[in-house]
Amino acid sequence: MKAAKLREIAINVSLIFSVLVILLILGTAGLILGDARDSVFEVMRVRTGIFAKRAGAAMFPKTDPFSLHFLVNTLSIDDTVKYSVVLDQAGRVRSHSDPERIGDQDDSREGTAARGSKIPLTQTFKGADGLNYFYFSEPVTVGNRRIATVAVAINTETMAPRLAATKHKLLLIFLAALAALGLLLEMRSLVRKERRTAAVKSAMVHTVSHEFNNALTVIDAAIFMLEETEPQKGDASRAGLYEALAYERTSLRRFVKNVLNEARMEAGKFKIEKKPLALRDLVRGSISAMEGLMKRKGLSFSLDLPRDRTLVDADPEALALVVSNLVGNAVKYTPEGGRMSVRLQRSGGKTGKVTFYIENSGRGIAAEDLKKLKNEFFRTGEGEAASEGFGLGLKVCNDMLLLHNSELEIKSEPGKYVSFYFSLPVSEIKE
Repeated sequence: MKAAKLREIAINVSLIFSVLVILLILGTAGLILGDARDSVFEVMRVRTGIFAKRAGAAMFPKTDPFSLHFLVNTLSIDDTVKYSVVLDQAGRVRSHSDPERIGDQDDSREGTAARGSKIPLTQTFKGADGLNYFYFSEPVTVGNRRIATVAVAINTETMAPRLAATKHKLLLIFLAALAALGLLLEMRSLVRKERRTAAVKSAMVHTVSHEFNNALTVIDAAIFMLEETEPQKGDASRAGLYEALAYERTSLRRFVKNVLNEARMEAGKFKIEKKPLALRDLVRGSISAMEGLMKRKGLSFSLDLPRDRTLVDADPEALALVVSNLVGNAVKYTPEGGRMSVRLQRSGGKTGKVTFYIENSGRGIAAEDLKKLKNEFFRTGEGEAASEGFGLGLKVCNDMLLLHNSELEIKSEPGKYVSFYFSLPVSEIKE
């Protein structure tokens, strides 16, 4: 559940980032397009300056109409240029990209302003076609003498192809950000749906577990009454039945605890409270509870515990469940006449670790199944053949250990043995 919460937080952060990117694109799009437009204007100003110098050469000392017209029409080959013109100081059109305009009198506001200016000008005006025009002009001088004025005009329509690449890039970035936003929204919806489903599942599990516990309470009472009123307590067959009932009752309780704790962890409601405890005592208690079944199955058993009660920091209930699950599984899956061994080993001195090992003979586990064992409800083919169950215990064990910054490790040789082990740091508190 912790991973699910982190996943939702990551998605929410990404959503905020995507929204900021979209707002940034919208906020800077005008600036970026304005910068692209200014680049076009700068190019036009440079070309107008070159145009003025070449026009001066074509008009002094004597006007060469062919060279002047060739210069104007060469400039107008550029699709960005709407028209280009050379005006004398009287306002007469000496050359124009539209041949029909040659010889006309130019009394336009922008033409008059250009002829009256001693410096290059950039003017904006609304054309008869309704488009915005940008008029770049520069004086044509020979020494200190002004002989003409040149101008180059572009409009929003002719300038559009120059801005198209920038617009396309902005559009692609905007669409990509929108697509990412849509994907993240869908992912958040799925994560929230998953959390709602997990909440419903958790509620159902709590209800079922509660009913199981009620039933087990009734069974406990019934067994107690039978044992108290049994006239032939020494009957071996009846004693075996009571022993079997006690084992199944213990197994059911452990199963209910596994299911309930797994549901709590998925819902994020399972909290551990670490305390200094002796792992050795937990192991002894779990072994003691399973001694009767081990004897019935004729198991060869060895127990290797340190003499001192070395303490570890752990949640007593959670760690007791881990140890009892591992011991219970080992007894359940060891074939009759097989062997089992449990040991605790301390390493690393005062600030070291205590490692719990449990090993049993039997079918073992295939290499490809080792990692899957810690997944919910997974059972190997060997495990299904050896005993009934739901494959939840090992996942609960691993989840409990992860809460203690540890992990369940598994080793096996198919057909021979399987061993489980985990390590916990030694508590700084001395007994």
